Amino acid sequence: MKGTEAEYVIPLRKEVMKAPIHSRTKKAMVAVREFLQHHTKSKNVFIGKQLNETIQQYGHKHVIPRVKVKVVKDEEKYKAELIGFPIELDKDKKAKKDEKQPEVKTENLDAKKETEEQQAEKAMEKETIKKQGKAITKQKEIAQDTKAKKHSDPQFRAGNYPRELKK
Repeated sequence: MKGTEAEYVIPLRKEVMKAPIHSRTKKAMVAVREFLQHHTKSKNVFIGKQLNETIQQYGHKHVIPRVKVKVVKDEEKYKAELIGFPIELDKDKKAKKDEKQPEVKTENLDAKKETEEQQAEKAMEKETIKKQGKAITKQKEIAQDTKAKKHSDPQFRAGNYPRELKK
């Protein structure tokens, strides 16, 4: 590899066909790594996220026959990614960490406190929800009882039951 960037088309079919069908994706990943180590003349080769996902896209049995890859040298490391996707370098990661430092939030504790009226309203809402839930469970119990009557009573089996229960 001359310079800091290079593009390769990595053939996978010959290497993959040597492996049993249930482990072809694993063999493809090994083949990509060996190809890049051979051409970059370095053991420090890192495979990008998108490259990994495209190789494993069709499962562990079916592998794509070739992959187009862009390789960038970052200090002593070589990072490979599919052509068209950004390559994350160590410098970029350090810059992102600096940006993500949490900001100190200073808010008034008085603003967070709720008034007694708001708390009373919330309590009332909870009680009404509980009452509605109990009413719904009673309706379900009644429906289950009528179903049980239909199945156990001989009158209901014959089809002679009141109009209320026909629903």
